[in-house]
Amino acid sequence: MTQESNNVHFWNCVLHIAESTNAAKGPEAKKILLDQLTTLNEAFSDCDPVENYEAYVVLKMSEAMTRVIESDKVD
Repeated sequence: MTQESNNVHFWNCVLHIAESTNAAKGPEAKKILLDQLTTLNEAFSDCDPVENYEAYVVLKMSEAMTRVIESDKVD
């Protein structure tokens, strides 16, 4: 995959997470969000902050959100 297509794939994944989380209802929403954040973190863990700073920042936020959700600190 080229760098450009990988970047498009990343942002499509982020958009999918946003859309599916918005569409989810009830207690299942938390599980869906956690599953998708975990997938995003694993799939793009090698993101280079020099070449893709915006994606790198999103991944750091995603990792933090995953830790919070897993520890049940979300009210």
